Amino acid sequence: MSHLIARILLAILLFPLASLLYLVAFCVANEVWRRNGYYGEDQVLIFCGVVTWAFLAGYWWLLWRRSVSFTSRRIGLSMLSAVVAAAGAMLVALLVNRFESDVSTFVGTAVAPLLWLVATCFIWRESPEERAARLSDASRGAIVCPNCGYNLTGLSGTRCPECGKQYTINELLAEQPTRAAAEVETG
Repeated sequence: MSHLIARILLAILLFPLASLLYLVAFCVANEVWRRNGYYGEDQVLIFCGVVTWAFLAGYWWLLWRRSVSFTSRRIGLSMLSAVVAAAGAMLVALLVNRFESDVSTFVGTAVAPLLWLVATCFIWRESPEERAARLSDASRGAIVCPNCGYNLTGLSGTRCPECGKQYTINELLAEQPTRAAAEVETG
């Protein structure tokens, strides 16, 4: 299984894991609050939301830390998006509270990390400059068809499957854009 497929599967598993964590945190916190004489269900839900959001943020960062270039701009925008997500979640909770006050805090604590995850998908997305640099690094040393530019790396023959043009090995090497003429021996 490739690293990308594994990361995608782990990202899919994030939601059931976070839901399970929220439920366990709720059961434990609710019991602790009751034993100590506190009966504030909203505080329990807020605590569970904060714990779950911290888990989601850590998991999400660990999952994508090697794929994302964390510049100071991206870090700042990620933090700003957390503040905006929290504010958005409060607004959603207030709206829900007008219709169903029993679940408004739960909805608010569930919405905040989801809004943050959506925001990070846009903030952490590869920029065109980063993509160009990554593709340039990946193509260093690749053998490409001089006629159409198709990547011939890994093929056992010297015929381009894209345009059909046949080359000798010397012709291919001599016409590579990244090779100096002195690297290719003729003869």
